[in-house]
Amino acid sequence: MTKNEESKLIYSSLQQTYTIGDKSIDIQIYRLPETGWTIEVVDEHGNSTVWNDEFATDQDAFDEVMRTISEEGIESLIGKPSARLSSLADDGSLTAEEIATLDDFLSGDSIVDTSMDFAALEGFLTAIAIGPRMVRPSEWISWIWDMDDAENAPEFSGEQEANRIMSLVFRHYNTIVGTFNAVPESFEPIFWEGRQWGAAEWCEGFLLGFQFAEKEWALLQVGQPTWFTPFLRLGTFEGIEITDNQGDAEKWMNEIKPSVLKLHGYWSQYEKLDPALQPVRELTPIVRSGPKIGRNDSCPCGSGKKFKKCCGSGNASPTMH
Repeated sequence: MTKNEESKLIYSSLQQTYTIGDKSIDIQIYRLPETGWTIEVVDEHGNSTVWNDEFATDQDAFDEVMRTISEEGIESLIGKPSARLSSLADDGSLTAEEIATLDDFLSGDSIVDTSMDFAALEGFLTAIAIGPRMVRPSEWISWIWDMDDAENAPEFSGEQEANRIMSLVFRHYNTIVGTFNAVPESFEPIFWEGRQWGAAEWCEGFLLGFQFAEKEWALLQVGQPTWFTPFLRLGTFEGIEITDNQGDAEKWMNEIKPSVLKLHGYWSQYEKLDPALQPVRELTPIVRSGPKIGRNDSCPCGSGKKFKKCCGSGNASPTMH
């Protein structure tokens, strides 16, 4: 099996549109070759519910949806027309140890040259969560492992590790979605928690998330260009050169959260685009940054230590990179 084949999702034959009276939901059940089954339910308004837990068989996954409908009603899986994405899970925020576990996996030998780090992952999922289109996990998962082509795939040590990593990814996704559903002002980008998380990587991931609704993001950028300036100044090669020359990285780091809240406020006025009416295209990122410091590379300060153990350690203050 090639790496590209390993990254392809396997869909269950139990997937279906389920209807009770005048209420319908789209039940999606899928997995990667080495993971358990994931449940995603999409309602008639394009709202998505993703279970944090994975299931040993697709039948177990389907039975869980049926149990939820039986005990809580199909209405529990249907949001309002203006609702954002939702999750069945309680607050499942990742601990510092779990974040480190996920980031270490992302820096593994099989994908380190192409994968996001945790900061880029958070930026990427944030753009998806607040954006104009309902983006299903089956569309974005492969980009985590390969930011360039969505083709490289990780090498899991076994099913247990695969399920663990996928669970961490979905839990963080659901946490971001839940934050913007409930109290968007409380959202804090990960790069403020330590220098190992770069604002440049966060912004690069955020910009990569635009690709699923390029036209809509581009039109908004024309109308509100200043909302996008922090991400372009910190997340693109050209912007970073300007920022380095002008020495104003902290200014733009401080502008990221306000810009995210403005973008969220704008898109939350509208119902998310229905993915059923938006055919999946061959996706390519609209911007890419230039060369960046790898987490396993030697630190540019000359210490001889790896970057994430030196200037990229959690003991240092936040930084652009």
